[in-house]
Amino acid sequence: MDFYILKKQQELIAIPASENNCKQYLDSGYFYIDKVAACNETNALKALHAKQTKTLKIPLLMALLALPVVFSAWSSLT
Repeated sequence: MDFYILKKQQELIAIPASENNCKQYLDSGYFYIDKVAACNETNALKALHAKQTKTLKIPLLMALLALPVVFSAWSSLT
């Protein structure tokens, strides 16, 4: 089942993916964050957190892998 993740101030909520239901929340001041697949609201919020964590891990990993290459190139030039 798909869920829309919405945010109002610091509150995150997951609602079943229904455009009419989502429109009501958007009209009441919520903002659309993402759409995730999960079996319930709690797992939908966990899926969003995992998705955001993965988005941060990949660039960090790439930077850590590039660090030895940059260091060896810098040391060979000096």
